[in-house]
Amino acid sequence: MNDENNTLNDFTKYDIFEKWKKLQNFPTLGIFGALTKDYNEYVQDIVELNQILMDLQKYMSNYWLQMSRTQFQAIGNVLLKSRSDSKMNNPDSERFRLLVIDAFEEAYSALFSSKEFSVAYNEVYSKQLDFINYINKIVEKNLNLLNIPTRSELDQVLKDLQEMKKTLRNIKNGYEKPVRK
Repeated sequence: MNDENNTLNDFTKYDIFEKWKKLQNFPTLGIFGALTKDYNEYVQDIVELNQILMDLQKYMSNYWLQMSRTQFQAIGNVLLKSRSDSKMNNPDSERFRLLVIDAFEEAYSALFSSKEFSVAYNEVYSKQLDFINYINKIVEKNLNLLNIPTRSELDQVLKDLQEMKKTLRNIKNGYEKPVRK
């Protein structure tokens, strides 16, 4: 097993980054060469996207923790109030139904008007938008790489078309008006 020709002893031959580097240097046809050329950018995009997702998960946990606390608070209020009045012990009664509605409405109204909840909701919403924008950035980069029109390019074309229509309409209206002397 101590064979000097044993390739398992030489781990540098199996270094995955070296193999990837050699693979990038091969002459390629098609899209593989273009994709591997910007490998570091793609890795950075994945790392950034994972950071956004981790932050989103953290903010979502805080958001749902607040929602759960509020729900348990409302259930606790229902239990306390229903035990104090013997007529409300029957879950089929109209008074019990109104008690549940009032307890949940009170608890969630207090939650939704609190500063802590508005900060949590803003963080979640902001990270969701960051995630969508970052995905759109990656998609646009790949569409550019594939030489396919991107959304921003199509938006610019549509703006130019609208401007041309407006100009043609103005020219047409200028010629159709009879000249009075």
